[in-house]
Parts: sequence; structure tokens; C-alpha cells
Amino acid sequence: MRTYKRVSNRCAYSEQSLKEALKLIGEGVPLKAAARRFGVPPKTLRRHKNNQVLEPGTTALGRKAVFSPSFEQQLTDHIQEMERALFGLSTRDVRRLAFDLAERLKIKHSFNTELKMAGKDWLYGFMRRQGTLSVHTPQPTSISRMVGFNRPKVNMFFDVYEGELKKFTQMDPTRIWNVDETGVQNVQKPHQIVATKGKRQVARVTSAERGFTITSVCAMSAAGQFVPPMFIFPRKRMNERLLYGAPTGSVGAVSDSGWIDSCLFVQWLGHFCNVVGSSTERPHILILDGHHSHKTLEAVLLARERGVIMITIPPHCSHKMQPLDRTFFRTLKSGYNTAADSWLTCHPGERIDSYAVCGLFNQAYGDAATVAKAEKGFLVSGLWPVNRLVFKDEDFEAAQVTEEPAPVMEEEEIEEEIIAGKRRKKWNKTNVQYTILLEID
Repeated sequence: MRTYKRVSNRCAYSEQSLKEALKLIGEGVPLKAAARRFGVPPKTLRRHKNNQVLEPGTTALGRKAVFSPSFEQQLTDHIQEMERALFGLSTRDVRRLAFDLAERLKIKHSFNTELKMAGKDWLYGFMRRQGTLSVHTPQPTSISRMVGFNRPKVNMFFDVYEGELKKFTQMDPTRIWNVDETGVQNVQKPHQIVATKGKRQVARVTSAERGFTITSVCAMSAAGQFVPPMFIFPRKRMNERLLYGAPTGSVGAVSDSGWIDSCLFVQWLGHFCNVVGSSTERPHILILDGHHSHKTLEAVLLARERGVIMITIPPHCSHKMQPLDRTFFRTLKSGYNTAADSWLTCHPGERIDSYAVCGLFNQAYGDAATVAKAEKGFLVSGLWPVNRLVFKDEDFEAAQVTEEPAPVMEEEEIEEEIIAGKRRKKWNKTNVQYTILLEID
């Protein structure tokens, strides 16, 4: 039982004491003398000495486990393998599996035959015996991300990335950047609070039931530098008062939806180049995802003119390979929610509007934009120092069913593809090529 309390002093001695007592008896010490020395009952010692127990030298009270230790280890390995494949078993799944295994192998058990599953007592006892399992709330992960993050795509990306780094002998972490967008809302997600015990529902005030989203475009380097963010508001006209309290050097823009588009990305790219001082003599590498707004001809030409080498992360791999997603955005949003909670507490009856968001964002941004987080983000992504082996075999287990080698095309097929590409993209005739934007698809 999970809450069982001992009511006797049986087996109060340790297993080590039992083994030491048996060792002394084997060396010729009288049985009673060894029993007194280690606190083991003489009758118990005699049974173990005469091999009248199943496993001499071990202590085992209570009911015997349904499965053997080796079988439980195999069951644990299966549970962990399913977890790594993103098809983790729930507690009910494990209990049903235990019942089915006991029935199939004709092992004597006391499981519930009506529900056809093992009990909760068996489950918690099983996890306690193994010591490597616990109950977690899983993070939702889309199928696209599950199958998209595979070794061939990752290797293709690093082939391109390392090739670009080798072109510049003096490339350093101050010139390797990552950019991404994230949304902040005027309706925050409240943190946990201390409330009256036994209450079924506890509430905390927010600005509204449904809010609006403001996009923030953030960029950080492998050396821990940060470019002042760009804020995109869901409005028709820009008002400088919207940037009140924003991080120093921030810029603002508007769009109908509040999300970034191709024109706004070009605007941000100009802001980025002005801040970092990129040029064709001192180029910078910019790592970003494959959003359609990043791949327009205007953006590529501007990057080429200003010495920015844009390299896109493989599709559906940003959760593993994008430094901002790995270490920065979660801290930023958590800090924003904390700041919004405090603001509403200090301004009872008021709402967080568009003019207050940047000030709250700045409070969280100052705490999240640290050198340590930037360096850690590039480290765990394998981008700096460059290490494609940062991703182990278990990271790709979820995509093993779709993992295929990169297709190899014959020379004739390559020529046909080039001819077809020239027919589809007439702008190639002007000798304009996407040589800067290196996308792995």
C-alpha cells in the first residue's frame, strides 16, 4: 500500500548486516555470537545459513512483486523508448500493459480483471522500485516537428553552415546572429497564486477575455549581443507614443494583423544592418527560419548589398536548432506575465492597452537579454561552437520512421532541373541569383 506504516520491528536489521553476519559464520564464529553482534535473529541466520530461503543473504518482506526485476527493467526500457519517440504511455496505458503482459505470460497476479488493468498501488510501487520513472505533463509537439527533425536535414544544414564559416578566416561569434519573431498579448497568463485550501476555482484579473497580439522581432549573437527589438502593432497608423518605455533603440511598425510581412522584414533588416554595422568587407551571418517573409527578392538583395549572409534553419526544426527558442523566449514571456500581473495589481480597475505593452516588455527584456542565455542558446543548438554532434541519436528517434538519405540526382536530371528553373524564374536572366539565401528544404 502507498501509505502503509510499519506496525512491527521485523527485519529491522539491514541487508548488509545480514551478509556480514553470514560471513562471520563462514569464518567459524558461533551463530549466536554473530546474531548478537549484528542484531539479526538467530533463527533467521540459521535459515539463511542452511539455504532454507529462496535468496540467501537478502531481505524481502511483504508480497512478492508480480514481475521479476529483469522483466520490470525491460518494461521500463519500453516506456522510455516510447517517450523518446513522442508516443509516451499514460499511467492508464502502463497499467493496461501490465495486465495484458501478466495474462499473456500466465503470471499469477491480483490485478483488476473487470477493468483489465493493474492497480495504482502496483504502478507507484513499480516506479519506486525502478527509480528512473515519474509522471510528467508532456509538452504538445506537432507531427510536423516530430518527423521534420531528422539527421539528414540537420547534416545538410551544417554542411552549408560550416561551408560559409570556412570562407571567412576571421569569423567570430560577434558576427553570428539569430533572429526570430514572438508575440506578446495585453492579456497575460497569470502565474500561480496562494489561495484558500479546498476552493474549486481561483481567479486572477486580466485585461480582457481575448486580447490583441503585438509582434516583437528579436535578434541575438553568439557573443551575447542583442539588437534592439522591432515592435509590430495591429493598427493602421504608427504612433511614437506606442514605443513609450520600450528598450532603447527599438523601432516600431504597423500591420493589419500585427504579424510580420515581407515589407516589414526588409525594414527590420535595414535596422539590423545599421545597428551591427555589417558590410561586404565585414560580413555577418544571420540564421533564421524559413518563413515566407524572409525569402523575398528585395530582402535577399538588401542582405547581399549590406554583407549579410542569410542561412535558414530546416523546416520544423526551430524548436531544436534556434537559439532564441531554446533559451530566450520562454524566460522573456514568463517575465512579461509577471510584469503584467504586477501592473494590474498596482493599477486596479485599469486595462493594459497598446501604450503600456512596450513598458512591460522592457521589464522582462532586461532580465532575459543576458550574455549567458545567448551563449547557452547557441551552444545547445550546436551553432557556436559549431558541433553537429550536439544532437544525439535519441533526439532523432521520433523521426526514424521517416529518416531517409538525401536524394542523389543524375547529371542529366540536374541539367533538366536547371533548365526548368530558368523557365520558371525569368529574373534569372538578369544574373540575379539567390546565392545569399541558403535554404535547406
